[in-house]
Amino acid sequence: MTEIVRDPEHSNGAPTIEGTGVRVIDIAKAYEHSGYGPDEIVDLYPFLTLGDVHTALAFYYDHIDEFRSSSSASASA
Repeated sequence: MTEIVRDPEHSNGAPTIEGTGVRVIDIAKAYEHSGYGPDEIVDLYPFLTLGDVHTALAFYYDHIDEFRSSSSASASA
């Protein structure tokens, strides 16, 4: 089963898909802002499974307030 992890030594501790280094926010941006569907995201990251993408999106939506507050803090810095 896909796990979302935070490792301070990788991606500044941002949530990533375990063993891939792909940040959850990158999957969410591809989905929300670029309009890619989960199957198309797998095409962008062929080493991910469809389950990985869905797990990342579920994590994003379960923690959306945290992601939005960190992105607004980044934008104002």
